[in-house]
Amino acid sequence: MKKKAIIYLHGFNSASLDLHGNLLVNKEKLAILQDYCQQKEIHFFTPNVDYRDFMDIVENMLFEWNQLLDKGYEVMFMGSSMGGFSSEYLAMKTGAKAIMINPVVFPTELLIQFIGVTENYETSQPYQWKQQHCDQFIAFEHELRNCSRAIDRVILLDMADELIDSRNTADYFQNQATIQCYEGGSHSFEHMKQALSVVDQVLFQS
Repeated sequence: MKKKAIIYLHGFNSASLDLHGNLLVNKEKLAILQDYCQQKEIHFFTPNVDYRDFMDIVENMLFEWNQLLDKGYEVMFMGSSMGGFSSEYLAMKTGAKAIMINPVVFPTELLIQFIGVTENYETSQPYQWKQQHCDQFIAFEHELRNCSRAIDRVILLDMADELIDSRNTADYFQNQATIQCYEGGSHSFEHMKQALSVVDQVLFQS
């Protein structure tokens, strides 16, 4: 059996690592995923990314994907919110599997409300989110929605997501993905422990 790896991407205005490069284990889903990956001997790559330059994210993650392939790993993309959109896009580019957690479907529509943000929520690092940063996603959305190749998607949804309408997401992807819904929760996703069986099936059984 091939070695397994997960490339995990956090959401908009967030982080997976603190300023010292340590995993933000105060985020429950990251702590749970880290423990799971340690138990299963899965390589868990969790970079901080800057959504102001999505093409740079794509290029960097494709480089990491190729590096892991060269080392004999089977790689899956996984991410929350904007990380879910990113994972979907990267799965389209590579043919890898994607697990999308409370994913953003159309970044150009959702992210406009954050114009004017001046610092990262997790790290307090200053930056500016502007209209041009929203507009960059028009081309990526178009490419993704017009892709003729099947994308191997699994979607995890907390139905009480306060930022994104989970029912709209489920309806949009109903014929394109395997969808697992959890009652309650939030946009942060509070059912990671319950979802590990789904992650395990995607990695080892499908």
